Amino acid sequence: MSYTYQYPHPAIAADCVVFGYDSKELQLLLIERKNDPCKGMWAFPGGFMEINETAEAAARRELKEETGLEVPALMPFGSFSTVRRDPRERVVSIAYYTVIEPTTATGGDDARMAAWFPIGELPPLAFDHDEMLIKAFLQMWKDISTEPELWTMPGHPEMTDMLLWHCKKALFSPLLRVAPDLIQNLKPHEIFVFGSNLQGMHGGGAAYIAVKKFGAVMGQGVGLQGQCYAIPTMQGGVETIAPYTEEFIGFARQHPELTFLVTRIGCGIAGFRDEEIAPLFRDAVRVPNIRLPESFWNLLGEE
Repeated sequence: MSYTYQYPHPAIAADCVVFGYDSKELQLLLIERKNDPCKGMWAFPGGFMEINETAEAAARRELKEETGLEVPALMPFGSFSTVRRDPRERVVSIAYYTVIEPTTATGGDDARMAAWFPIGELPPLAFDHDEMLIKAFLQMWKDISTEPELWTMPGHPEMTDMLLWHCKKALFSPLLRVAPDLIQNLKPHEIFVFGSNLQGMHGGGAAYIAVKKFGAVMGQGVGLQGQCYAIPTMQGGVETIAPYTEEFIGFARQHPELTFLVTRIGCGIAGFRDEEIAPLFRDAVRVPNIRLPESFWNLLGEE
């Protein structure tokens, strides 16, 4: 049956983020793409939804075709609809995650091969799958923390606590891009990003730490200074902060050799809430050298 519509329709895809856990380490199941686009790169198992199936059915079918695996549970955690996320056409992906004990996976269909990778040793990912991984990981951690019975492995109830421990350990790996809550030391390439005021009076909160530890300059309220980057947050409403966050994100794009650790700017002395500030960093999601606070990622993942 053919269909004709006045407006063009996007293609719908489904992707599976499969975490593996065997009490020793947290792993991730990836497939090496056989075809363009992104031929030869690693990605999550997934593909286009057929006209007569649901998104979850498509996810299960693609997972089996590309890895040979079937899983008991798939949990939806988000949709991904950036306009140019796939160079072939307009593609919206509905994503699912699961946690299983790692078992042999065999590449098939569009996958040259399938393999498990330790979460701290992942290769570069195709498309926007790095963003997908962050959201899947944070959702998994939240679910295991609040509803551990969801992922209690048969015969191994003690593994839930161990899985949580390994999740916390993995949280600050480079690909997951979560900034630590408490930053006391920096590596030579790391930059401490803090909330300031236009006068550069760095007297409290993260700004005080920036002066004492990381070379912030009294009297400089904006931009790079020492091993810090200042974003003014005390000159008015959220709309007055937005130009400075945009400027910061642009600066980070121009300096891929640096890693920017963003604190919860504006959420201390300035009196804003995470819900107000996190959306200002929406464009930072696709800048791989920016790490954001966990609370910002949780909020951005709900959009």
